[in-house]
Amino acid sequence: MKTTLSRQIIWNFFEGKTTPMQNTLIQEWLADPNSQELYFQWLEEWERDNPQFTPNVEAAYARSLQLVQEIEPQTDDITLTEEPVVRSFVSRFRFVQWVAAACVMLVAGAYLLRNEWYYKRYETGYGEVRTIRLPDNSRVSLNAHSVLTVPRFGFGSGQREVQLTGEAEFAIQHMPDHRRFIVRTPDQLEVQVLGTEFIVYSRERGSKVVLSQGKVQLRQLRDLTAKPVIMLPGDIATLSQEGHFSLRHQQQLPTHQAWKHRRFMFENTSVAEIAYQISEHFGVNVVVSDPALSRRTLGGTFQANSAMSVLQVLADILNVQITQTKQPDPTVDRDSVPTYVLTSLPKSIP
Repeated sequence: MKTTLSRQIIWNFFEGKTTPMQNTLIQEWLADPNSQELYFQWLEEWERDNPQFTPNVEAAYARSLQLVQEIEPQTDDITLTEEPVVRSFVSRFRFVQWVAAACVMLVAGAYLLRNEWYYKRYETGYGEVRTIRLPDNSRVSLNAHSVLTVPRFGFGSGQREVQLTGEAEFAIQHMPDHRRFIVRTPDQLEVQVLGTEFIVYSRERGSKVVLSQGKVQLRQLRDLTAKPVIMLPGDIATLSQEGHFSLRHQQQLPTHQAWKHRRFMFENTSVAEIAYQISEHFGVNVVVSDPALSRRTLGGTFQANSAMSVLQVLADILNVQITQTKQPDPTVDRDSVPTYVLTSLPKSIP
C-alpha cells in the first residue's frame, strides 16, 4: 500500500520531533518522486516560517557518523553480573543502534539527493512549450526538450543564477539593488544581465544568445583569457561546438522567437536545417535522402502542432515524398522514435 504522510509530520521531522517509526515511514515515502517534490515544497514553506533554518546536508552527514562512533559498544566497561541487567542493556543498545542506523540512512539519502535539495528542475518534453514565473518575478518561456535548473533557497534575495540546457526566452525582473541575473550553459557560456529580454539556446551543436531588449554580457568560461562581450538589442551571438564565437549585429529576430507561438519561421532556410529543427523540437529522426534536396531553401511560417503536420506542408511545397521507416513501440523500446525519410519526386511532364 502506498504510504501517505501529512505536512505536519514532515514539519515535525524538520524540527526533530518525529519518532523512529515515523522516520522509517518518511524514508519509504521519499522513494516516490512525487513525494520528493511535495517534500521540497513543504521544506520551502517551513523554511519561510523558520528563517533561521539553513540546510547543511554535509554537516548533518558528518554529525550522524560521529553519533554512530559515540554509541559504539565499549566492551571493557561492561560487567556481566546478573542476566536481566545484561538483557536490558543489550535491548537498549540494539534500540540505539537501530535509531542510529535509521538516522544514517536518512542523512545519507539526503546527501546523495543534495542536488534535488538545492535545485528545482523545470523540464519540457518534445513538442511542449511552457512558461515559468521565478521567485524574483522574472518570466521564462521554455522551448521543447529543455531543462531549467533553479536554486530552491534564497533565489532573488541573494544571487540570481540558473542553468539551462535547451532553449528559453528570459524576461528578467530588474531589482532595486541592480542585482545581476546569470544564465549558465553546459558548454560554459555565461550570460549576465540586469533587466532585459533575451533568448538562450544551448544544445549539442552549440549555444546561441538572441537579444531583443536591454544589454547583456557574455563570457566563455572555458577560455578565461577571452574578454567579455557586450551585446545590444538586435545582436545574435553564437558559440559552436568547437568553441568558435561570433557576434552579428542588427539581425532579424522574429525567426528566432517564433517557437514561443508554436510556429516555425524560415527565411531561405535549407531543407537540411529545417529537418534538424523538426528533429530537435519533436524528438523524431528526419532524414533527407539526397544532397540536392538538402540544399534547397524555403521561406514562410508554419504552425508547429506536430512533426508530421510540418513535414506534410514541406512535402506539398517541395514535391517531396515522406516515408516512415520505423514505427515506435513504447512497450518494447521506450527510446524508439519514428524516422521520416524525405525523397524528391520526379518532375511531372506537362
